[in-house]
Amino acid sequence: MLSTIKSKVSLFSLVMLLCTGRMNAQKKCDCLANLDTTIKKTELNYAGFPDRVTGKTRPEYQQLIKSLRRNAGSESDPIKCFAIIKQYVVFFNDKHFDLEYNVEDTGRYQYVSIGEADFIKKFKEEKRDAVEGLWINPDSSVKIGIYKVDTKTYKAVIIQSTDAKLRTGLVYSTLTKDNKGFTFDKYNWLTPDFPARQRGGLLKLWNFELWGKVYPDAMTESERSELSTWRNYNLGLSLKKLDDKNVLLTIGSFNRDNKVQEIIQKNDSLIRNTENLIVDLRGNGGGNAGWAYLLPYFYTQPIDQGNAYLRLSPDNIQASLPDIKSLYENPPADPAWKKSFTPEYLAVYKRAFEEIPGSKETFYALPAIKIYQDSVLRNPKRIALVFDDLGGSSTEFFFYLSRQSSKVVRYGTNTLGMMDYLGMSQPTRLPASEYHLLIPDRKSSWTDSAPINRTGFQPDKNLSHLPHHLWLDYIKSDLSSR
Repeated sequence: MLSTIKSKVSLFSLVMLLCTGRMNAQKKCDCLANLDTTIKKTELNYAGFPDRVTGKTRPEYQQLIKSLRRNAGSESDPIKCFAIIKQYVVFFNDKHFDLEYNVEDTGRYQYVSIGEADFIKKFKEEKRDAVEGLWINPDSSVKIGIYKVDTKTYKAVIIQSTDAKLRTGLVYSTLTKDNKGFTFDKYNWLTPDFPARQRGGLLKLWNFELWGKVYPDAMTESERSELSTWRNYNLGLSLKKLDDKNVLLTIGSFNRDNKVQEIIQKNDSLIRNTENLIVDLRGNGGGNAGWAYLLPYFYTQPIDQGNAYLRLSPDNIQASLPDIKSLYENPPADPAWKKSFTPEYLAVYKRAFEEIPGSKETFYALPAIKIYQDSVLRNPKRIALVFDDLGGSSTEFFFYLSRQSSKVVRYGTNTLGMMDYLGMSQPTRLPASEYHLLIPDRKSSWTDSAPINRTGFQPDKNLSHLPHHLWLDYIKSDLSSR
């Protein structure tokens, strides 16, 4: 097939083919109903709505709605409808405000007729961008070929696979270039501009996947080592002693708290007997609260997590009251939490339960517990936290809390910026059940005075002038001078 394509025409722009399937049996959706429900629930429940839609921005917002409703009125294709609703969600610039679509109809998957030999042959004929080439997953069971489709779009196609579900030729992912790197979608999972970054011979699809380059350039030894830490859904978790004074703990994601707890407990003695702990959180888009297992090491004083501000609406109140009641009626029985769950603290939540249903305020302050430890550890004396522009959500909250420790220095670049609004306790139901909409119902303690969604948190030591592979050497040297 490849030999029949005229050389002056881009092969990859022509060979995209929809896989065979019963196209007339594809599922349809009422796009306008889904869009209108999204708009209605956002305006009522989203904690960021009053900040984003003001007197100044309302004309822009109303014009957007008018345009989207016009496009949605005649649309019934769920994938095309997703793109319309996505424009509405992206307007708010909040990655916690999340719309996703699981593509279950295999008839919608795209395939390219190409093998590895043909890919390499065609690859050599044109000048290529750094992201183009062949890449493997951590256990080498899948190989993808990435090629440029147009000025901003790249396709990642399965070249080899031992997974029966990932057939050769499947367009596994689509990368779209932006001013910071890329955003990505997958063949079976559409998202609102989730970030991806190429770091040398490694390609990070946020904190979900890591790929290593094998053609035309090969990974370095350290890159191969990093890729191996993602095998078996380990998500980049590792710990090693760099030298007599430095231990390096790498946490690529907070999506597996049990694994974070396990590696820290296993190496607790080593950490407590080493002067410096370096916690590498590059690429960590958050997840759960695995950072809590690090608290004993960086604790120097009681940690105030600040208030969260619940936006009061019938939906948010109904969803929140049971948890509020449970907190003051059933506080933790563990004596270790006695300092945090004081009678005064529980009384605040009892009062909140009573006041919220009748309150006329837009937001209601809900305090988080203060965190206490029994003592301040002698070691580690100094802790380096390393961040990049993929660090988001709970990783950013860890950044915020770490400011209260005199042991900690933050290195790297500004974080992603997505923690101004939070509290997605349950999805918002849309008419099309395949769509998953999560609307944050509360804002953080800093949002009104120093919002970070547009900028991210700024580290103490900005390392953007250095290649990523030199960061750790710089950090070790800087720690030794403190």
